[in-house]
Amino acid sequence: MKNLSIRIKLIIIFIVIKILPLIFIAYIAYMGVIKLDTYLNKSTTFLFNQSKEIIINTANASIEDSIKNLDKKSQDSLEKISYEIANNIAEFLYERDKDLLFLSRVDLNQKVLENFYEAKTKNIIVHDEYFYDDETNTYKTKEELKKIEREQKTANLKENEKEFNYIDPIEFKTKNIPIYKEISFFDLNGNEKYKISSINPEKLNVSDSKNTYIKAEKYFDEISKLNKNEIYVSDVIGEYIGSKIIGTFTKEKAKKAGIEFEPQKYGYAGIENPLGKRFEGIIRFITPVFKNNEKIGYISAALDHRHIQEFTDTVNPTSINLKQNIADASLGNYAFIWDYEGKSIAHPRDYSIFGYDKNSGEKVMPWLSADVAQKFYSSNKNINEFLKDYPKFEEQSLNKKPNLKQLKEDGNVGLDCRYLNFAPQCEGWMQLTQNGGYGSFIINWSNVWKLTTAATIPYYTGKYGNTKRGFGFVAIGASVDDFHSAANKTREDVLKILNNQTNSMSEIMSENQSEIKTFIDALINELTIITFAMIILIIIIALLMSSYLSRKIEHILIGTEKFANNELDYRIKVTSKDEIGQLENSFNEMAEKIEQLIKEEKILNNTLEEKIIVETSKQKEQEQLLIQQTRLAAMGEMIGNIAHQWRQPLNALGLVLQNLKFSYDIGELDEKMMDKSINKANILTQNMSKTIDDFRKFFKPNKAKEKFGINENVNKAIELVESTFEHHNIKLKKEFSSNELEFNGFPNEFSQVILNILTNAKDALLERNIENPEVIVQTKMENNNIFISIKDNAKGIDVDIINKIFEPYFTTKEEGKGTGIGLYMSKIIIENNMNGKIEVSNEENGANFTIKLPV
Repeated sequence: MKNLSIRIKLIIIFIVIKILPLIFIAYIAYMGVIKLDTYLNKSTTFLFNQSKEIIINTANASIEDSIKNLDKKSQDSLEKISYEIANNIAEFLYERDKDLLFLSRVDLNQKVLENFYEAKTKNIIVHDEYFYDDETNTYKTKEELKKIEREQKTANLKENEKEFNYIDPIEFKTKNIPIYKEISFFDLNGNEKYKISSINPEKLNVSDSKNTYIKAEKYFDEISKLNKNEIYVSDVIGEYIGSKIIGTFTKEKAKKAGIEFEPQKYGYAGIENPLGKRFEGIIRFITPVFKNNEKIGYISAALDHRHIQEFTDTVNPTSINLKQNIADASLGNYAFIWDYEGKSIAHPRDYSIFGYDKNSGEKVMPWLSADVAQKFYSSNKNINEFLKDYPKFEEQSLNKKPNLKQLKEDGNVGLDCRYLNFAPQCEGWMQLTQNGGYGSFIINWSNVWKLTTAATIPYYTGKYGNTKRGFGFVAIGASVDDFHSAANKTREDVLKILNNQTNSMSEIMSENQSEIKTFIDALINELTIITFAMIILIIIIALLMSSYLSRKIEHILIGTEKFANNELDYRIKVTSKDEIGQLENSFNEMAEKIEQLIKEEKILNNTLEEKIIVETSKQKEQEQLLIQQTRLAAMGEMIGNIAHQWRQPLNALGLVLQNLKFSYDIGELDEKMMDKSINKANILTQNMSKTIDDFRKFFKPNKAKEKFGINENVNKAIELVESTFEHHNIKLKKEFSSNELEFNGFPNEFSQVILNILTNAKDALLERNIENPEVIVQTKMENNNIFISIKDNAKGIDVDIINKIFEPYFTTKEEGKGTGIGLYMSKIIIENNMNGKIEVSNEENGANFTIKLPV
């Protein structure tokens, strides 16, 4: 602007005060038009979205009602399936009572038992052999299920064609096996007289539990109290078969678990591990045998537990076909059985069935929740002794976690609801069946909403008559989403209708927006033409006015130029009495006065010129000397500080390298250790690199302040000495303010101060060989001041020297180990550069450095 002529400036002024407001007004009008366009578009869009939302809400409300009705229908259906299975199991068990009572009334001998054993058989569903497929990491079989395919899918009669549907059965492979694993007659002393057994054909004395099934049966004393026609029925008894993998037993999971891929050594789990070992269990039935009203012995029958599993393992509760030949627990849709106490006695995953240790006959540790397991490990008791008095169903919640140590180390994951406190559905099942009934509820299990049922098995023989829950209960779990397919189909149909409506409304909106755009464009064109015409008119007026004013100003410029060329006698001709004329007259008066002053100044200058030259020369020499001395002093101090600052990170870097070598020598150098050491070394070297820049900035007077976090920068200093402190077993405790404290200052210099104090504390602790050395760093805000406190337990600073430690070059360290400038520099940084205060005092156990910074 300063190089422009007055005429141009005047034109610019006119543009500023006339054209720019005009453009601004035009802009406001333009923005009004644009907002009108936006408003119309928003209104149209709003109406469109409102219509769309009404349709969506109506559809969702309908779908939600459908889902609720379907859920209720599905819930009732699964409850009935559970109820039917439970009653079928009870009926099957009562048949065993009849078998036993029948045998107790006939004349027994070996042949009678053998004939009865062979006559009592039952079919079970079996599947072909499976193999592990490396490509899919799943188990496959070459078996092809026989399905009857019919060409005709519609009804023969028109009256039957509405929703005509049929499901043909699948022909599964079956196998006929004995109902009992063992039938025996033994005398009152426990000596077996007649016996047929697939467990152990040798006749034994069963009064000794070591001669019973897996040494776990202790029934002999109890059966002595039985009267005629009374029956003893045992729990499900079998060897526990564990697994260190939950879910599909794959090579990848085996590798992750640190075990060989040997699925055959672990529990059978249906399609998840069809190669595994099956749970081999029994349920023992015993009744006394009388002859001539005199008790002469007992008849015992060991029911093959496989027949109990058959009731649930072959059920697929959510499939079109209710039967299956192999269970798939990964889908979450399966049936299982719990006994009257809540122990798992039938499950698609055999490793979930509660079992016994075949070597000791004791119950195997069930899968505990982590809180119960922690108490058990601390008790130093046997697991069965510990659980004997432990509370059952203790505050079960989804917030609790399973004890993974059992899975990883022992593979013990048998389920006992009483201690499965991370599964609150256990408490739910027990509540549903407490009066011998059945029911269901929905629970979010493993991030899936599942419907789960429970139905009492109404078998009340022997001890099972002591509870309304009878033999136990059947439970079924099924994913709720599997029941929503019909509702989802409705949702798809509604969405299609919605899309058609949306497309139609979008076309109408496009037509409206096109008409609005045409109107807006025409309005903007008219506004542009009018604004352009007014701008041209204003420019013409500005040119005329600037021409008049510039001519007047040119006269004054000519007078100014002549005056500048020492034509001091030149005067401007006054041609008017307006403001320009007054300016011309003022110029003439000024010229006369300046002319007189210049004459007087020349006389004075002649006498002072020589003195000024001499004084100026002396002053420049002194200033140059002072600058040189200042630079040398600053450079010397800077070099000393740099050396002081580099010593600590170099020591720390050396310790990092020593730690790396030590970890390598003992074989503990892993990726995590390497990354941590490299990161720490990088931080040290980067801070060393920044040291010179930081000190150079420290001596610059025009250094800019910046806002930084106190806690963050204290941490930066701590990280530099952390490895050194760890190496010397010095505990570094941080008690930071919960809120980040921000301060406007010099973050690098502040971190150097903290580093100096921490280093001095470490040196004092080591020099005095303090036991349990400790440094505490605190930060807090109080009365608009930030306080940073660094305490140690090095027994404090001598009273004689405590007031000298901030003086330059004062040090108590041996020669070569300290320059005495660290705390002096820290005081300059805090008090001169950051307007703060740094002090030191002796407390009970050591020195306390306090930094106070005003916010």
